[in-house]
Amino acid sequence: MILLHTLLLVFALAPSMQEMLSEYRLQLKADALYEHRTYGEAETAFRQIAALPEQKGSPSASFNLACSLYMQGKYPESAALFAFSTKPGSKQQEVRVKAIFNEGNALAMRAVGSNRKTDKLIIFRQALNRFKTVLLTDPGDNDAKINYEIVRRYLDELEKPEQASSSKSEKQRATPPPSSLSQNTAERLLKNAQQDESALMQRLPRRGSAAARGGKNNQDW
Repeated sequence: MILLHTLLLVFALAPSMQEMLSEYRLQLKADALYEHRTYGEAETAFRQIAALPEQKGSPSASFNLACSLYMQGKYPESAALFAFSTKPGSKQQEVRVKAIFNEGNALAMRAVGSNRKTDKLIIFRQALNRFKTVLLTDPGDNDAKINYEIVRRYLDELEKPEQASSSKSEKQRATPPPSSLSQNTAERLLKNAQQDESALMQRLPRRGSAAARGGKNNQDW
């Protein structure tokens, strides 16, 4: 009877074990695609993971999918998913703080790509608020400090009242073209967000690990 019960237990657990193994393999596939910078395929794999019943509503699943979207320049959707990963009360506090920072990056890059001044102002202010939130949590966060200053200075430029110039040429000399400002801001934001040639790419410790490795802008593996 003991042997029979043991066999029944194994058969009962088999479907669950198969599901766990399948999810693990899918996670490995998604990670490998991401590391090889095939972000479109990684997005597909992360979407499959996020759709699994046990992963629905998971901040980590949303965070990883947001990373793959960010790396493809899909800033509005990535910002929304990073925001979802920052839900108050999340047990994964480290993921939450990283998500707030990355949401700030995504919002800033979205603002850079906007052609309307009013939209730029609104979205840049949102980005500034995200970096401020990170700094309130960790005042010593240098990445957040740098990006906060970049966005704040850009906002100062946008908010300056337009001065009447004596000639068109003087006005052009006094005010750099918006495209130049946007390009400069984008380059600086990307430079400060990047680590190892990617904006969101150094691994968080696996679940249960004692301490984090690398920088703050990490994918949650």
